[in-house]
Amino acid sequence: MVHTTDADVSGSTIATTTDRQLVEASKCSEASSITEEATAYGLSCVRQSLEKRNISAGAATIIMASWRQSTKRQYRTYTRRWFQYCSKIKADPIYPDITQVLDFLTELFHSGISYSALNTARSALSALCSTKQHMTVGAHPLVVRFMKGVFNLRPTVSRYRHVWDVRKVLNYLKTCSPVVELSLKTLTLKLVMLLALVTAARSQSLHLLDLSSMTTEESSYTFIFTGLLKQSRPGYVNPVVTLRPYTPDKLLCVCDTLKEYLSRTENFRDNETKLFISYVKPHKAVSKASISHWIREVMTRSGIDTDKFKAHSVRAVATSRAKQSFVPIEHILATAGWSSLCTFAKFYDKPTATDNDLFAHSVLKA
Repeated sequence: MVHTTDADVSGSTIATTTDRQLVEASKCSEASSITEEATAYGLSCVRQSLEKRNISAGAATIIMASWRQSTKRQYRTYTRRWFQYCSKIKADPIYPDITQVLDFLTELFHSGISYSALNTARSALSALCSTKQHMTVGAHPLVVRFMKGVFNLRPTVSRYRHVWDVRKVLNYLKTCSPVVELSLKTLTLKLVMLLALVTAARSQSLHLLDLSSMTTEESSYTFIFTGLLKQSRPGYVNPVVTLRPYTPDKLLCVCDTLKEYLSRTENFRDNETKLFISYVKPHKAVSKASISHWIREVMTRSGIDTDKFKAHSVRAVATSRAKQSFVPIEHILATAGWSSLCTFAKFYDKPTATDNDLFAHSVLKA
């Protein structure tokens, strides 16, 4: 018979308690470390998950390049929240149970985010982790069904039901004349808006315009996009932007405005080849966010409600106006870089605000 003293029992209890505390502390430390790492390094956790699957460093580097920087920034938001969530519930963030994934998505849903944002979160989790059955979480039947439920409960809607009247902006741009007398700031604003209208380009595309890929002819300018556009994909050829004089109204001629802008900024550039540079010292190349800000400023000066309409609305205005002017759909799609008519019809083909009253006014007209 083994005799156990109170001291033995007490010591054993203390040891057991200490061991449990150490284990719990270790788990918390590990989870905290993972969370801090995910927060500090963004998608480095995705790379680590690839390496855990015995994917070589070289292959992982190429796989990581499959996501654009803008996508990585979006993913980072949800991978951070995912690691924090897993730390809270003591779950494996790389090989979670599907119920944990669904609970996380449900938590995001109840926070009020849109279907589109939840879809981004699902894509971020798919890039990072797999289920214990080695299935990508985003492709799991329950997650697919969950997302259909989200869409039914919170369907996506187009940002705009109508677009602003382009004549307001055109009338303002006409007042910005003659171009030789404009300040560099106003000249810059006029050029960026004219380019956005005549090319139906995104701010990101305008940001990529570069003098090193520009050719000048007697009466035209041609830009070739050398970087990746938003619509770039395998098999897609970047469009060539050719700017020609607008003879019906010299006050709206993009070529005259561009010519003056190039002349005015020539001495500021040094080795800078990006078309758009800051109109204040030290006159460095600007970001696409700055270009969006410039477009919004022109809209504000023209009397457009920029609380309702963002810079991206120019793309819908330009393409909708082209359609109303009977420009062939094929030409509109090619200019805007769309491969499908559905994209234009669903998101960009909008009536102007004044069109809503056209029928009623025609009926009541004396």
